[in-house]
Amino acid sequence: MDCRVLWVGTALLSVAAASEAQPIRRLTGHDGPVYALAFSADGRSLASAGLDHTLKVWDADSGRLRRTLRGHDDRVASLAWSPDGRRLASAGVDYSVRVWDVASGKATLVLRTRETCVFAVAFTPDGRRLATCGESGAVEVWDLRAGRRENRWAVGDQALYALAVTPDGRRAAVAGLDRRIRLVELETGKTLQTLEGHRGHVYGLSFSPDGKVLASGSADRTLRLWDTTAGKETAILTGHEDAIYQVGFSGDGRRLVSAGTDGQVIVWDAATGAELLTHRFPSRPLCAGLSPDGRQVGAGTSDALCYLLELPRHVR
Repeated sequence: MDCRVLWVGTALLSVAAASEAQPIRRLTGHDGPVYALAFSADGRSLASAGLDHTLKVWDADSGRLRRTLRGHDDRVASLAWSPDGRRLASAGVDYSVRVWDVASGKATLVLRTRETCVFAVAFTPDGRRLATCGESGAVEVWDLRAGRRENRWAVGDQALYALAVTPDGRRAAVAGLDRRIRLVELETGKTLQTLEGHRGHVYGLSFSPDGKVLASGSADRTLRLWDTTAGKETAILTGHEDAIYQVGFSGDGRRLVSAGTDGQVIVWDAATGAELLTHRFPSRPLCAGLSPDGRQVGAGTSDALCYLLELPRHVR
């Protein structure tokens, strides 16, 4: 597959062919589509969740199932690891956000939200707070030590599907049904920037490790990069043939991964926008993530499977 990139304000001088990858692990155990997937910060664990109401924690090297976490009463739409890797946060359509102690498999906090459906959840970098958003178009911030809601503010009047917190913990990016991406101040809820350009719902957001670049994936089939200082779109990456559900940076910020309902997971060069690798699944990948060391891609699919892909050395 050829690299397909439209740059905004600059030219891409070379076009590179993307490599193929093969699954090295096929993880079975879910009983329905897998909607959320994430690597722990040390890259040793992979968590997945979905329609069967459960979270599963896997050994990222062997693919062995370590633990199944049960407690949600409906679909789990989002999950996130705490920075220290000891806790998992999960959110779904059962009006709840749960914080789990991974070692014991117990939910240490059950937070009842004002949302009918919670679509996204993220820890702050210090692990003390949790940000969530969902169907009402509001962002909620939770104090995890006190186990209570710290703040809530309306960002818009349409559903928010995606949320990401900056590495310094001061801002969050949120987006969803109205196609706009808003950068908001976590302490006050003040909208600092509004980024416009997508022509479809926005389903995925991710900040680079230095917080200077925001990646967004949309139903318009594009992956877009934004300069968070200037508040400007810097690139539009094309290659997916259908909606992009999840995007994520590698730990060093050099690579991006995107998962789309066209059956593809694509790995990109974050600096040039070159399409480095593609893998097409027989069913729809609904979520994907790069391991922090950039060595593996994890993916969850509509046929209840998770996969681990080993990246070729030149792609890492």
